[in-house]
Amino acid sequence: MALFAKDPSDYPLKVEILWNHWDRYRPYPARDPYYFLYRVTGEGNLFEGASVHAIDFKYTDMQVIRFNPPNQTYLARWKKPQHELEVLAPDIGHEGKYLTCDMNTSVRDGVYERKSSGVFEISQADYQARKAKAETAAASQAATSSAAVSKISVTSNPASAEIDVDGEFMGTTPSVLQLDVGEHTIALHKAGFKIWQRKMKVVAGEIKLSADLEPEAPL
Repeated sequence: MALFAKDPSDYPLKVEILWNHWDRYRPYPARDPYYFLYRVTGEGNLFEGASVHAIDFKYTDMQVIRFNPPNQTYLARWKKPQHELEVLAPDIGHEGKYLTCDMNTSVRDGVYERKSSGVFEISQADYQARKAKAETAAASQAATSSAAVSKISVTSNPASAEIDVDGEFMGTTPSVLQLDVGEHTIALHKAGFKIWQRKMKVVAGEIKLSADLEPEAPL
């Protein structure tokens, strides 16, 4: 694995490492007793455009590409289509520099899925069905979350009044606030004017709130 200044846009593929195993060995007698290489084998998924395929891989190098956190991947590009990838990994502590690794691959028909008991291959049909189900659930959750929030546009005459919601400063007019559905007390404060206050039951959606501030009576 070597250190280079690379352009990530030159690596259109993504590799997700789900499992790997490495054996450490000394390739030849060396003065440095800590110099070792690693023979690494593993399983992962290759994202190429809209397609996803399971891959079995192996490589030999000085450093190891370890497990990825969920939903994170390495950038990659083909050196030999379907047989060898060049994988790109950011080098921690060296901005704009990357480590590269040549990875021999076998592309499979299905998609790998990692569970607590190991890595299993599922069919493309099962993968697409699970993906669609997850996307539907995410959209439903987003809609539910959006439905539970109200956007309130608050304006005042004159402008630049301080906005308090339930006793907490939220900015100055004009502003757009996002509030949870339910009862809230909204108050506007501006020097030289009476406090404007409303207790209202906020519902989901968009609400416009306009306040005409009354001057304070002269002393």
